[in-house]
Amino acid sequence: MNRVFFFLSTLLVTLAACSAIPTTGPSGDQVIADSHGPGYPRFDIVRIDDRVLGTLAAQPTIPFHSRFPKYTPPPELPIEVGDVVSVVIWEAAGNGLFGRSLSATTATGSELVDRLRAAGVALPVGPISSGQLSSTLARLRNTAEGQSTLQSLQPTGRSGTSIPDQQVGPDGAITIPYAGRIPVVGLTPTAVGHLIARRLAQKAIEPQLLVVVKSSDVNSVAVSGDLIKGARVTLSEGGTTLMQAIAAAGGTTAPVHDTYVELSRDGITAAIPLAALVADPDEDIFARPGDVITVERKPRVVSVFGATTINRAVTFDRENVSLIEALGRAGGLLDQNADPRAIFLMRYEPARLVKALGEPPVPGAPPGVEPVAYQLDLYNAKSYALAKRFLLHDNDVIYVANAKIMPVQKVFTVFENLTAPAISGYLTCRSIKC
Repeated sequence: MNRVFFFLSTLLVTLAACSAIPTTGPSGDQVIADSHGPGYPRFDIVRIDDRVLGTLAAQPTIPFHSRFPKYTPPPELPIEVGDVVSVVIWEAAGNGLFGRSLSATTATGSELVDRLRAAGVALPVGPISSGQLSSTLARLRNTAEGQSTLQSLQPTGRSGTSIPDQQVGPDGAITIPYAGRIPVVGLTPTAVGHLIARRLAQKAIEPQLLVVVKSSDVNSVAVSGDLIKGARVTLSEGGTTLMQAIAAAGGTTAPVHDTYVELSRDGITAAIPLAALVADPDEDIFARPGDVITVERKPRVVSVFGATTINRAVTFDRENVSLIEALGRAGGLLDQNADPRAIFLMRYEPARLVKALGEPPVPGAPPGVEPVAYQLDLYNAKSYALAKRFLLHDNDVIYVANAKIMPVQKVFTVFENLTAPAISGYLTCRSIKC
């Protein structure tokens, strides 16, 4: 009688402790029950099927370039005060204003010395100072033979005479020999070239000019981020795309699928995966003066927990990762614990998408988005194909619910742990007839 009383007492204690048994999370029924508050939904439960996948695939995506004006053709870049400008002048004949000084202005000192020595000009042995080089050139220009020698130094195909780079002054002008101060602020490089050509028309021989802005604090963009050296990139007159600006700043060696490009312009900031920028030329818009381009590595992460072998964050190693792949990387479902009918993927979806799915709005949700829990039933063989087509988003949460039988199993486990010593003592006592 005492043994029976002890058994019943132990069983009652065990059953009373059932609610205190720890679990890895709620069951599928509890998740579904918790989705509805008193009279209104807390989040929508959406069963994954062909209709749901079709609705997801049919939703239009907002192009990155639609957030910003797309410059086609690229914006004009007028020269500003402080810009560094390079000017090259060509003449139709070698005996013009700029032709005689061509070899001295288009070649570096060492290059010119090598050319002179190759032409048989007597020069001192060893390094040549700039003064010695200048006196040698002056001596050659004073004789017909010397001029012929200088003319022979010209490379095949006339190269232009380079005017030393100069910064646009506070008066908005640059200096050109024989043309004086040339106002350039507010003009494009092409317009400046035409203006200088008109100034030199009566002095030079059919002058042709090339004007290039070497650097500009105004007509430039800032490129920064943890994957790239910080740099200010001067925009070219022909247009500089985002990819070209990133390349000019040194590029990035991080994996493409982990790299994001963020553009800030006129108070608007938007980001796009580098892979999408590479794949779609329409997204690679022209940069605009004052843009801030940030290149960062942001691995996309999905959290997997519940009745899986490993509860962990799963990172993407390529552009698209499916639901079934994420479960596989978490070690799969625990055979004795998991409920294959109750696998939930939770995320915030745009309100327009939730409406297209035919789900009710969720009161109190953040503006423009609503919480959704997509439910996958792996007891249905077709669900494996559905899960392979269901693509994950950054920061998705996957929860595998416990099977309904698990609490009962845990009760008997606790019961066994509590009664095993008593049963063992009883059997021992009986064997020795105590």
